[in-house]
Amino acid sequence: MLNDVIGKIRYAALLCVDTLLALLWKGTQHPDRILVVRVDAIGDFILWIDAAQATVKYYKAQGKKVVLLANAIWASWAKELAIFDDIIALDRHLYIDSLLYRFRIGYRIRMLGCAIAVHPTYSREWLFGDAIVRISGAEERIGSSGNNSNITSPQKRISDRWYTRLIYSDPSTQMELIRNAEFVKGLFGIDFRGKLPNLRATSELRLDGAFAAAIGDSPRYYVLFPGAGFKYRQWPVRSFAQIAERVYRKAGWQGVVCGGDADRELAEQLCKQCSAPLLNWAGRTDLSQLAAIVAAAQLLLTNETSATHLAAACGVPTVCILGGGHYGRFMPYEVEQTDDRPLPHAIIHQMPCFGCNWRCIYERSYGAPVPCIEQIGMAEVWQAISKIIGPVI
Repeated sequence: MLNDVIGKIRYAALLCVDTLLALLWKGTQHPDRILVVRVDAIGDFILWIDAAQATVKYYKAQGKKVVLLANAIWASWAKELAIFDDIIALDRHLYIDSLLYRFRIGYRIRMLGCAIAVHPTYSREWLFGDAIVRISGAEERIGSSGNNSNITSPQKRISDRWYTRLIYSDPSTQMELIRNAEFVKGLFGIDFRGKLPNLRATSELRLDGAFAAAIGDSPRYYVLFPGAGFKYRQWPVRSFAQIAERVYRKAGWQGVVCGGDADRELAEQLCKQCSAPLLNWAGRTDLSQLAAIVAAAQLLLTNETSATHLAAACGVPTVCILGGGHYGRFMPYEVEQTDDRPLPHAIIHQMPCFGCNWRCIYERSYGAPVPCIEQIGMAEVWQAISKIIGPVI
């Protein structure tokens, strides 16, 4: 009960900070300055890159300068890609936990004096993207009509009024590449089709010396990505190990285990359980170097993570262990314009509860994956990987 009271007080304090910022003098106005707000996860950013490039190209053709407010997790990498004129990094945790930090970021946004604020995220968040658009002071504030995945109906009714224009979004389930294209078409009235972003054309994707030395004389390697945003979305480590052993027996390839800092222990477990040679590189890369490692791999086996989208954008064959939480939105892939790059191959155990937004209705033991992940079998995963490897001479 005490936690509920504290939570409500904190929530009210955040709204007070936002209201104060929204009432501040806006500073010097810049009619040629555009603010784009995108503060969601890494995978969301990767899937948005092609639409982001189209957005910036359109505004720059009008002589505009485009500033991106980005999630701090991927902001540095976004700077390397050099799509935007400037990037402001937002730490999501601090933005909620620290009133002073929230005020400073809000004040900086307010003082930009942007004429237009664009928030292309489909699943809007009341205390993040919506709040930022509100305090921007932009004369034109554009967002997606969106859905209610991350926002309550009362909150959405209020924040809808913070925008001067909401781009129509089809309420049916759409793959995110098509959803992003839908926003660009609605925003600019142009013919724009959902397709894979091309990281090879955007980034150098050069392996650093440390990894090159570690991989040594192994000209061919593959990547395992055993982690996931939450443990209940992870295929068992032992299953990854068994696949790695099969890959080594068939192709003789070196395996590389990748992941973030939080995946170090998981990666170590995988290496210990596997008799095939594995190089543990989890927690040792930034996003730029992770993209380079994935881009040079023969294949990727992963849970539903940002690594799936990195590999797809680099044209690397991928097998993805896919649950039903967001089925149809981020995976399986669907595009409106194709090229010669392979789309990720999703392995699923179909269940009637797909589309649950990861609110699983089934009981399970502590630490166990949800049923739609746990029941994915070894045979179907190996069959997909074996096709990628092909005949070995």
